[in-house]
Amino acid sequence: MDFSSFDEFWKALGRLYEGSVKHDAAIAKLQTSLEELRGASQRLLSAVEKHQEVVESRERRLDRSEITVEAILEDLRRHREGRASQ
Repeated sequence: MDFSSFDEFWKALGRLYEGSVKHDAAIAKLQTSLEELRGASQRLLSAVEKHQEVVESRERRLDRSEITVEAILEDLRRHREGRASQ
C-alpha cells in the first residue's frame, strides 16, 4: 500500500489501531458472555439432575405402591377362593 504522505500513513495507522482496540473490546465482551452462558448452563444442568433424581425417587415410590396394591389384591383373590395367603 502506497501513501503519498506521512500524514496519510499516520491516519491509516490510527484507524488500524482504533479498529484493533474495538475488536479487542468485542472479543473481551464475547468472552464474558461465554463465561456467563457456561455458568447458566451449569446451573441448568444441576437443576435438571436434581429434577431427575426427584422423578426417579417418585417413580420408585410409585412402583413400591403398585407392588403393594398388587399383593393386597392377590391376597384378596386368594381369600375369596378360600386359599390361605402365603
